Amino acid sequence: MESANKMMSVIAFVLTIVQVMGAPIDTKAVVAFSSGLTSTQYIMNGETVVYDRVFLNDHDGYDKYTGIFTCPVAGTYIFHVHAYSTNKDTVMWLNLLHNDQSLVSVSGYNSHTVGSNTVMLKLRKMDRVQIKAQDQMQFALFGLDTQVYSTFAGFMLYPDVSGPAMDSGAQIVG
Repeated sequence: MESANKMMSVIAFVLTIVQVMGAPIDTKAVVAFSSGLTSTQYIMNGETVVYDRVFLNDHDGYDKYTGIFTCPVAGTYIFHVHAYSTNKDTVMWLNLLHNDQSLVSVSGYNSHTVGSNTVMLKLRKMDRVQIKAQDQMQFALFGLDTQVYSTFAGFMLYPDVSGPAMDSGAQIVG
């Protein structure tokens, strides 16, 4: 709950800065999500991490069943990934992917490995962002219902004002 409150504070701060700078902002278009692991998840061979606890999901961009954030509103976004692994003699290696392209990684070796990374991206509507294990890696991310250490969060810094031209053309499969 504490991380969700921190994320809301960051979002409120960013909105205040943008408004003070004179840029118009439509708060109905602001997108944000925060998620975490509530049980230990064993990850292998390029699997997507599925964060099962959703603290916040404005505009329903994050899917807790697939672990994928699908951009509902074009704009500039900030994403954070935090990982905690309790593996012994094992490498933890996660990648943040944007439309299946790896952009930044989190890695560590041995017991009680902790890692994090942050990236800012310009997204088009229907772009996808997710966290995946590196190919040929096997490790566990630790989590308990009362102890959420591994998290994935993102929020819109500001919407794209160019409108429909930023639509990626991806189709929703229902």
